[in-house]
Amino acid sequence: MRIGIDGIHISRNMKGIGRVETSIVETLASHTFLHEFVVLTDKEHSQLGLPESDSISYYVDQCRTLLEWEQIRLPRAIRKLKIDCLITLADRIPHSSLCPIIMYLFEIPEIRRRLSIERGSAGRYQLFSDLFTKFVFPMSLKKSRYIAVSSEFTRKELTSNYQVDPSKISVVPAAISKRFFCSSIDQFHRSSMQHRFDASDGYVVSFSSGDVRENIEISLCAFAEANISKNIKMILVGDVYPQNIINQLDLQDRVLSVGYVSDDELLDIYRGADAYLDASLYEGFGLQVLEAMACGVPVLCSEIDSLLEIVGESALTYNCTDVVGFSKGLELVFNSNIQSKQMIDKGLSLASQYSWLDTVMNLIELCELSSNSID
Repeated sequence: MRIGIDGIHISRNMKGIGRVETSIVETLASHTFLHEFVVLTDKEHSQLGLPESDSISYYVDQCRTLLEWEQIRLPRAIRKLKIDCLITLADRIPHSSLCPIIMYLFEIPEIRRRLSIERGSAGRYQLFSDLFTKFVFPMSLKKSRYIAVSSEFTRKELTSNYQVDPSKISVVPAAISKRFFCSSIDQFHRSSMQHRFDASDGYVVSFSSGDVRENIEISLCAFAEANISKNIKMILVGDVYPQNIINQLDLQDRVLSVGYVSDDELLDIYRGADAYLDASLYEGFGLQVLEAMACGVPVLCSEIDSLLEIVGESALTYNCTDVVGFSKGLELVFNSNIQSKQMIDKGLSLASQYSWLDTVMNLIELCELSSNSID
């Protein structure tokens, strides 16, 4: 069976979906399976840092937009390569489905669209793309052979909001790259990272990529309000530095932006951190939460359903608008070694339960089922 892997987001998205696609490809490349796999991208795999392997091959077809990729380039590749089944993380699948398609979904795009409109954060192209998705997404759900979702939360959203047949949906949790797992805390590395950021009493990590769901304003307010050492810094990962709110909170000397970073750089930042703060408004899974836990970092996050489903009692959770709650949580982590150690141990144990090999095997099984249903 020839299985296609839609890898378009690897070149477009430096967090989230793009990193999930990369992990799927890396897992396929490092194991032996009965099937043949072709990764479909718009850039050479060497440019994207994807591995060479006898287990997979690559097909490149350059394009300018995701819409062009989904409706023109992808169907052409399926036809040319005689793909038997396609796995895609896209919200929209080709109008002309030339083979069974497995959608692997992490969230409902309509919620993302509404948040963007409410915050006025989307540009003209994004607004058009989101509006197009609003109409195409329900059709894609119907056209797909099976739908894999990363959480029970997303499964419930599909069945209640889009009336998808429950038998068509499988919960397939994502995982994190093995490189993020650490068995113990490296104090020398932590000290060197503190020195790098001039954070003598430690630092907090948050993401700031311009995605309204990150709710970075709440994270910054909680950091400013927390009764912790002024030598503790906040490190923002992502290409957006929220200058206005930082100035209003007088945090210019305590908040640093590192921009987008590679996985290796992100790993270094995580492993040197004393806390990871995520006040997200909406998540389908919570990849960064698991990554931080796997690196031995205490996690404070929103008590939205999808994150609660993952973290259980391994993190401190608060309402996504609860500045006081998050600030008190930071105080607990930084001022109590016992609290911090308990959270580290619980987080490491939880993160170890997730495996990309399990995820990939489940997706392959859905491809096999789609082939059998044709027969």
